[in-house]
Amino acid sequence: MKNLNVDTTKTTIRTFFPNTAMLLLLLITIVISSCDKDDPIEPPVQELLPLEIMCSPQLADGETLTLEDRNNGIDYIINCVYTVGGDLIVNPGVTIQFGSDAGINVSRTGSIQLLGTADENVILTGEDKIKGSWKGVFIISDNAKNKIEYTKIDYAGGGSFNSNGDQGGVIIYSESRLYMNNTTITNSETYGINAVYGKGELRLEDNTITNCEIPVLVLPNYVDAMAGGSYTGNETDAIQVANGFVTIDATYRDHGVPYHVLARLVVSAGGGKLTIDPGVEMAFGLNGSLEIAEGASGSKPSLVAVGTAQKKILFTGMDRVLGAWKGIWFDTPSALNEIGFATIEYASNASQDGAIYMWYGTVLNVHDVLFKDIADCAIHQYISTGAPNTLTTSNLTFENVTNTTICQN
Repeated sequence: MKNLNVDTTKTTIRTFFPNTAMLLLLLITIVISSCDKDDPIEPPVQELLPLEIMCSPQLADGETLTLEDRNNGIDYIINCVYTVGGDLIVNPGVTIQFGSDAGINVSRTGSIQLLGTADENVILTGEDKIKGSWKGVFIISDNAKNKIEYTKIDYAGGGSFNSNGDQGGVIIYSESRLYMNNTTITNSETYGINAVYGKGELRLEDNTITNCEIPVLVLPNYVDAMAGGSYTGNETDAIQVANGFVTIDATYRDHGVPYHVLARLVVSAGGGKLTIDPGVEMAFGLNGSLEIAEGASGSKPSLVAVGTAQKKILFTGMDRVLGAWKGIWFDTPSALNEIGFATIEYASNASQDGAIYMWYGTVLNVHDVLFKDIADCAIHQYISTGAPNTLTTSNLTFENVTNTTICQN
């Protein structure tokens, strides 16, 4: 094992004192007469102190550092931003303590494997038990070995790793890869997981993020990679979706907290189908929107947002006021487009006439939908004789819709 500094080792040795020489002789006689051979001698009991992982030299390309479970307390200490250019492997049961503003930076040539188990978690924690006392784990690597499983990450999310100001317990940079499962992130001063850079591969399964400022900040495509998990007990219980594009067939599942769309969520030309599952709440920021846009060429994207009578989908504003967000905008002839068993509220503002706006040539089926607190029309159709819309509606309900329920230009 390289780059480690041993502070000290304590050894406790047990000592035996006889009461009298005669008693000792008697005991020895009894033992010899009753045993064929000497009893085994107990080895010394050792209490190992933590090892400090030195900041220089750091782990270089082609090198491997494996950290083993050494005792029942702190196994290793890191007091710097430790750069991983090779392979860092952390085995079950290991606890690493980070000093102020310390962290792990996995570079392009490196990989990280935090390999806890259900019975023996890997633990990454701060020396100071306060939110943001250390930076966290920053990954700039597309290595397929990158994995964090059965790990506890506590008190991270402090200072940023780069000039972009990216913060979080775990940060995934552009063109990077990570599989994270059964991991708990707590007490992050900022995000639990921060993944706002594209062209990467991210899978998040059955993770728990709690007592952080915000559990997750991700690009639109990465939402599809989230399965299971718990995201409650934070300052803001929401999955924040950064401004961006859905370019794949993606499903937004019900994780028990709303999706906060900060600006535009665009299902783009050449992309696929966005499916929103029953029970999902989509809350949009000021002037935010959901856009399904075919563009000039490529495949025709679609939106399928169909809840049930028991689990309706909610499209709303992060601020529950009239005109809080633009609404849903369609420019695609896909016959798959459907909104059903849903509520659309607080949509339509000065930037969009209608909670749903249909550009010409759009195909859309809207049924079993409540339009509520709409500043303009519920549905606005742009009419063109060259490419007419195809709108099918049934079982629509309107509450406090300011303008005509369905209008045309």
